[in-house]
Amino acid sequence: PILLENIGDKERLSFVEGEVGHYPLKPLMRSNDILIEAATLLRKFHDLTQHFNIPPDAQFMLPIDPDADYEVICHNDFAPYNCVFKDNHLVGMIDFDTAGPGTRLWDIAYAVYRFAPLVTDQHCFDMGWESPPDRLTRLKLFCEAYGLADRSALIETVSRRIEALVKFMRDTSSNLDHIPIYLADLGYIRQNSDGFQNTISS
Repeated sequence: PILLENIGDKERLSFVEGEVGHYPLKPLMRSNDILIEAATLLRKFHDLTQHFNIPPDAQFMLPIDPDADYEVICHNDFAPYNCVFKDNHLVGMIDFDTAGPGTRLWDIAYAVYRFAPLVTDQHCFDMGWESPPDRLTRLKLFCEAYGLADRSALIETVSRRIEALVKFMRDTSSNLDHIPIYLADLGYIRQNSDGFQNTISS
């Protein structure tokens, strides 16, 4: 969406016409073509924000490390449910409430978690898959479409990203009912981390 105007402490944005990827996902939203478009869109977003100067008084919903080296502005919740689809294509990303400075890898980690998806079989079914997808192929496809050259720390970062999300939920007492799902996914990722890493490194 495009910023149209500021009204006090509120912003008025343009409307992105289409259908949001709510779970359970429709077949198109689970396709490899859409996964490629998602990776490409995330790369464009990162490239556009890599030289953004962060104001010293800027405030962000999620805690940030003031001593960290930031590469881009991360969306921090890039997933099908924050994408808009129209005419068989992904046409936009929405919901920038949690956006903030970070590394490309941090944002990619959550994206592959949601789009591959790197989740348990049961979570796949809940997302709309009739049977678990070929996660390894989709994981590598996302990395290639994004153009991620150094993938050596990606799977480790996925785990750290989920851990950070769970900690945030506990610290803020928000969405506590989602924590068991994330913890189950975290266990799945750790069990399969070698296979995931070997796939994207080959």
